[in-house]
Amino acid sequence: MELTTVRECASRWQVSEPHARRILAAVEPVDRDTTTGAKRYDLAEAEAAYSSRPGPGARTDLTTAAVSPEQFEKLIADKDIPAAHRALWSLLWEGGLKVGDVLSLDVRDVDPEAHTVAVDSPSHSADGRLVPLSDATAALTREAVAGRDAGPLIFDGQRPLSRELASRAAQEIAHHNIHAFRAGGQMARPHKLEHLPRVSYEAADEAPDSREAGAGVCQCPCVHLHASQPDVCTRAGERHLLVDVTRLSPETGEVIDRRLRRFCAECFMTLPEQMAGQADRRRAH
Repeated sequence: MELTTVRECASRWQVSEPHARRILAAVEPVDRDTTTGAKRYDLAEAEAAYSSRPGPGARTDLTTAAVSPEQFEKLIADKDIPAAHRALWSLLWEGGLKVGDVLSLDVRDVDPEAHTVAVDSPSHSADGRLVPLSDATAALTREAVAGRDAGPLIFDGQRPLSRELASRAAQEIAHHNIHAFRAGGQMARPHKLEHLPRVSYEAADEAPDSREAGAGVCQCPCVHLHASQPDVCTRAGERHLLVDVTRLSPETGEVIDRRLRRFCAECFMTLPEQMAGQADRRRAH
């Protein structure tokens, strides 16, 4: 077996050493050079990896299959994974944020108690650039903040998490590309909605909070959606069926709070009627 190193491959292929290292990432090293300590690879396998590399301009970071709802639930619930990574993945999944948007967040941009994160990105609309959070993601961001009053939200304990480190962690821990989380959240929604449905209800119509009613309960706050169960919907809420819900004061019409809520499939499918009705009422006023 003929062996080779990253430096030798870079010279042979006429590429930079970092480029050669990326190509050889798919090849298992055989051993290390006893003099330099450099990893050594089977030359035949190295050449095969070089020959099968994507063409110029190909985005190899976007070829991984989307994270499924089941995989996402399992990863987010795994306490052995640092909170910073789980918070990052959850913001990508449910908020539809880009990796760069999340990595640029400061702890002061996040308000876990109000279930919001302020994103400074032209990719979001101008309604204050506030992105609502679910109970689960708000809890993860609170854990990631860890009592700090300044500094990057996504922090590995010693330094801000770079795009490279975030991508590597997703591959090594979750066995998925970092972009697969954002894609997974979108793919999991009915009709692959890019943006979550947004509705408003008077607080008087709100059902008990999920933290009181039990995990997984549908958090739809409008009792009028439940013809068969007018008091409260007791169906299980789906993690990927999230709705951007704003609660309004029945007396003043002012906003009480806004957050993402878990809906059951039946409640989620009634949303087009609810949203159309709200649009009609706004036009009437």
